[in-house]
Amino acid sequence: MLTAARVVTVTMPTLRPGENSRLGQSGFSLLEIFIVLLVMSLVAVLVAPSFTRGFKGLQLETSGRDLVTLMKQARSQAIAKQQVFRVILSKNDDTTASYILANDFGEKIKEYPLPKDISFHLEDEQVLPLTVSFYPNGRSSGGQITLVGGQGKQMPITVDPVTGFGRVISAAKDGEQ
Repeated sequence: MLTAARVVTVTMPTLRPGENSRLGQSGFSLLEIFIVLLVMSLVAVLVAPSFTRGFKGLQLETSGRDLVTLMKQARSQAIAKQQVFRVILSKNDDTTASYILANDFGEKIKEYPLPKDISFHLEDEQVLPLTVSFYPNGRSSGGQITLVGGQGKQMPITVDPVTGFGRVISAAKDGEQ
């Protein structure tokens, strides 16, 4: 016995030229897109300065931590190699400063420039170039250095003459001494 097959036809809806695919909904007009772009541009212009202030503060902090790290490296090399190492802080010209890792004779091993807006501030009796020496017994000549950023933000660094360790001095919080 044979059964008859049923044929099913499916038709796909097609769009004719000029018909909208969203059934009555229209897209954004050029004016609406322009207004959104204008508002986004204004927001970007207002927010951008806060990002640059944060970046400059981050540059100061990074430069201070890099200087302390170099001092720790100089101390470690002095102990390991049983010879004096020096970190020399200098001002190259009116706009740039750098710090140098040097051997006992002041011969430069490596130079590290500070970012353009960052400079050294020293105590009254200190002048640049300032040399901090690290000795084979772990001690140092000691010193106080302050890095100053373009917006007047400061990062004080001290090197203990007895232990030879350099560290960033944290600002005391309200109520602490």
